[in-house]
Amino acid sequence: MRKPASVRRQDLIEAGLRVIAREGIHGATVRAIVAEAGVPLATFHYVFASRDEMIGEAYGYIAIQPSTGVALPEGATLEDAVRVTFHRWFDAFLEHPEYELAIMEIMAYCRRTPALAHLPAAVQERYVEGVSELVEHVREQLGVTDPAMPTSEVASLVLHVTDGITYAWLRTNDSDASRRSIEAAAPMLAAAIGEQR
Repeated sequence: MRKPASVRRQDLIEAGLRVIAREGIHGATVRAIVAEAGVPLATFHYVFASRDEMIGEAYGYIAIQPSTGVALPEGATLEDAVRVTFHRWFDAFLEHPEYELAIMEIMAYCRRTPALAHLPAAVQERYVEGVSELVEHVREQLGVTDPAMPTSEVASLVLHVTDGITYAWLRTNDSDASRRSIEAAAPMLAAAIGEQR
């Protein structure tokens, strides 16, 4: 059974991310990507107009909106919510750290490519929007009535923390240190979110 074009696109994007993470952006030729995906060269040209189009879509693919369904135990505090959310994020990161390595390469490539130079800011905006939804959900769930910082600023702070943890892990592979950083950041981020009723 033939896969629809939308599925082929996703397969090629994921293959491209794996190749970029393993070989760098310059090693991610169209031939290398189709070989990784196990599809004919014609398939790539059927679903993408160019390699740069695929790279641009791969960048957007990473910026998946975070889930707003944070399940918390009865009596959970804001710090509990931050810890649970961050540890879940870090567990997901550890499943595919190669995606984060690839996204660093893609961001640098986009910044240097005039036709794609707008993408880093657009992707950052999507991240901020997604994390803002999560912050608002936590505030509503835990009855925060006195926000300490505007939602978008909290979201940006969260992204600064996740970026720092991500980059440190990619340099050291030290998961224990990353989890200690999460624990250290939790009180700060909880305070930024606000106070519970």
